[in-house]
Amino acid sequence: MSACFRAIWSGSPRTVAVDEIQRILTAKADAVVRRAADDLAALLHPVFIYVNAGGKTFDKAGYLDTYSVSGKIIFTEQRFSGLEVKEFTDFAVATLLVHDKFIMGEQDISTTYRSLCVFSHDKRRWLWAAGQTMIAK
Repeated sequence: MSACFRAIWSGSPRTVAVDEIQRILTAKADAVVRRAADDLAALLHPVFIYVNAGGKTFDKAGYLDTYSVSGKIIFTEQRFSGLEVKEFTDFAVATLLVHDKFIMGEQDISTTYRSLCVFSHDKRRWLWAAGQTMIAK
């Protein structure tokens, strides 16, 4: 997976979490393409919430089912670029472009989305806690 990114410093004395956020997003992209639900679940916060480009809201179980388990959406490729991360005390916010290729029903779809992701930090590791995606213009 290729990724372009730059950090936006928040003034936090901690090291910016860009490398870890990039690692999580790369692992997420790999997991959705492989349909590896357990690997994907390990990256998500227990009370994860996500809003897709169609406006549908998913909790962790619904996200895993829709984007990994059920086969409703089958990713053939997911790449990201333009990653920007703003770190706060116990969380970070990332914005990025997501370049998706997937099959939904009988349709092959290739499109680019703008995504906002929130990551929480529990003093041990970062987890993807929330996200919203929209069609990039």
